[in-house]
Amino acid sequence: MYSAIAAYSKQEDGSINAKYVLGTGEDSDGSVTNFTPIISDYKWIDAVAAKELMKKPLTKDDIGKTTEQIELERIYTYLKENGQIVI
Repeated sequence: MYSAIAAYSKQEDGSINAKYVLGTGEDSDGSVTNFTPIISDYKWIDAVAAKELMKKPLTKDDIGKTTEQIELERIYTYLKENGQIVI
């Protein structure tokens, strides 16, 4: 079982809507391939938390990643740390 943020959108007020998916896949050299979603749910991050989340400074781990990859990881981590997703 694997979980991920499949998509997200930033709203006019600064909040974030994120589509969380849980599914199966195959591990191929550290990457998930043939991912098949089983369930999905939409999660919401309020404007204050979203702004704080996206304004964090870059880390060494962020180097070489796209802006989208960084934001997806930050959203996933935030939701996990705040108990909105459990896996």
